[in-house]
Amino acid sequence: MTAILKGAMLALGLLLILSSAWASECTYGSKVQAGDSDVGLPLSAFSAVGIPPQTFAWVGYWDIGSSPGIYDDKDVAYLQFGSVPGPGALKAVRENNIRLTEWGPYPAGSYVQAGDQDMGQHLIPLPPAIPVGLACGFYFLNVVGGPGYDLGDPVYLKTQVNAPPLTLTTNDIRITGYDNYTPGSKVSLGDSDAGKLLTRFKGVAAGGPVVATVPTPTAQLAFFNANGNIAGALPIYDNGDQVYLDVPPLNVVSPNDIRLF
Repeated sequence: MTAILKGAMLALGLLLILSSAWASECTYGSKVQAGDSDVGLPLSAFSAVGIPPQTFAWVGYWDIGSSPGIYDDKDVAYLQFGSVPGPGALKAVRENNIRLTEWGPYPAGSYVQAGDQDMGQHLIPLPPAIPVGLACGFYFLNVVGGPGYDLGDPVYLKTQVNAPPLTLTTNDIRITGYDNYTPGSKVSLGDSDAGKLLTRFKGVAAGGPVVATVPTPTAQLAFFNANGNIAGALPIYDNGDQVYLDVPPLNVVSPNDIRLF
């Protein structure tokens, strides 16, 4: 075997290893850790100015469960960014929505693409009509026991609110895994995390038809502009971009951020 051929095979092997590492670490619900290949990538906050404006994030559900008009274990939840403003435009599955739960051939964390089977389906904004929820959003379970959010703390999307203190209830969505439960799974009565006390992220909200994702000292929803598309001086969230739940330091991929892709 010639030296050139050996070099080519070595390079190919290294490329496969790096590709495998990227695939294994960059999955929905995984937390960024020191040394990951995406550490240091710049993140863009969703902005109120520009065309199209991309300041809004909201969570809605496709009502396909056994209880019409009520969010239940079979309904599919979506996270949507940058829709054209207006009630009619918001209430449908759109391209680049993020499926927070699985449906059919599409896993949790997959991005809706043109031609997908759920494109255009009617969405009901969370909180659902029945039961009524008031403080839906992102929360963490303080399993590490530190004063704040740590690398070992799992994160959830609270879909409905029980009487204080806020705890995990049926059909809340796991954003990260917990115990043997995978990201995108829903909490059920009797699960090992059901009923546990939650702490809310400040500044990161979900639910209602329109929620601003304004940066705060605590957390924000932000995206890596992978394709480089901009409008004026502003990055545009569109096909190929990757969304993170971004914790300080903000606007850069850093340990403890959560990949939403």
